[in-house]
Amino acid sequence: MTNGMDNDAFRALAPNIFCRSCASPLVQAADWEQEEEPLWGVRLWCPDCGFEQAAVLDRAQLLYLSLAVEEGFAWMLDALAQLNVANFATMDPDLVQRARTDRIGPAGR
Repeated sequence: MTNGMDNDAFRALAPNIFCRSCASPLVQAADWEQEEEPLWGVRLWCPDCGFEQAAVLDRAQLLYLSLAVEEGFAWMLDALAQLNVANFATMDPDLVQRARTDRIGPAGR
């Protein structure tokens, strides 16, 4: 499913968020909680160095962060699709489709 936008054009517009400690581009929003009507409290976390920072964001900043999260997720799905193509013989061929449609369950133990 597409929204009519060229993926490369969208990626050129999507923001990047970097860790203040190690400059990693993998910063994640770990918790989101509405503070007051226009403000949200967010805990940002870097999986590379473990740096955490709490932030209070307004609507525009929250949109910026949301776009960065969506862009990171899109990059992850692209990488997963490439991995799926490279390892098609040994990997579940439906893995990418299940990831795109939120149908991946927890791993069995």
